[in-house]
Amino acid sequence: MTMDKNPDHIAEQAAVYFASRRTGVLSERMARDTWLQQDASHAQAYDEFQKLWDHAADLANDPELQALKAADASMLRRQRWFRPQRLLAIAASLTVLLGTGYLVTQFMQPPAPVAYATTLGERRPETLSDGTAIVLNTDSALEVRYSSGRRAIELKQGEVQFEVAHDKVRPFVVSIGGDSVTALGTRFQVRREQGNTFVTLLEGSVEVARGDERYLLKPNERAVLSARTGISIASIDPEFATGWLDGWLRFRGAPLAEVIAEANRYSDIKLRLGDPRLANVELSGNFHAGDNASIADAVSLILPVRAERRDDGVVLMPK
Repeated sequence: MTMDKNPDHIAEQAAVYFASRRTGVLSERMARDTWLQQDASHAQAYDEFQKLWDHAADLANDPELQALKAADASMLRRQRWFRPQRLLAIAASLTVLLGTGYLVTQFMQPPAPVAYATTLGERRPETLSDGTAIVLNTDSALEVRYSSGRRAIELKQGEVQFEVAHDKVRPFVVSIGGDSVTALGTRFQVRREQGNTFVTLLEGSVEVARGDERYLLKPNERAVLSARTGISIASIDPEFATGWLDGWLRFRGAPLAEVIAEANRYSDIKLRLGDPRLANVELSGNFHAGDNASIADAVSLILPVRAERRDDGVVLMPK
């Protein structure tokens, strides 16, 4: 038997078989299987259509494809030289090459995002569908949307640690407002606070981006992305960066104002300074996250500060 080696004919036949893969009768499916086994080029062409179909969901809303859809439909109405058999092959090809991108809008809506959130003082581990491990810190929220070509995360608020499962085909991208973090397989933390983004890399490598500015983080580096300074980089101590995973707040020579701001993220008993002169007083120590009353007591023992309990929280005053 002489086999057709024309690439165009092979592509058209592969398109016809692929388009009817779920609706064909038994004899058609047997014919398809025989054709696929006849030559490696047949199977390769069929596999290409499968790959295009797998990526169709990502292309559904592409404006260029929408324009091509209209142009192709107009052209087919004007041309009269198509034979019915030829039209079937072309239509099948368009269905897979372009039509899947069009038809998915009607028949294959993009997967709905999966939402995760924690309340004030709560920390929660989760495992995503690809095996990526995440831990949400206090009062955090994010949405996860996976497709065949991309793993997209949107951090709405708070802080999350990611231990990303390796997948070289689908990049792992965390969006934080206009900022983004891209990784393939790594462990890092992202925090959103008052319009700024904080990215702490613990293992592997990630690229942080703000507008046209890019930076490839190295382990034990933290990037701060802000409208005022762009991307700024500093070294970090991983022990202090990961303390919250075990419910600890660790400080080394931190200004008291910074300690209070961090402690208040975990508790509805708020600490505040009764005298601005205390703001830059430095504090070192390890404290249980969420126990602001005990933190106030400890601060009053370590520093020349007294704690006054009031209805709206605890006020720290000079002794």
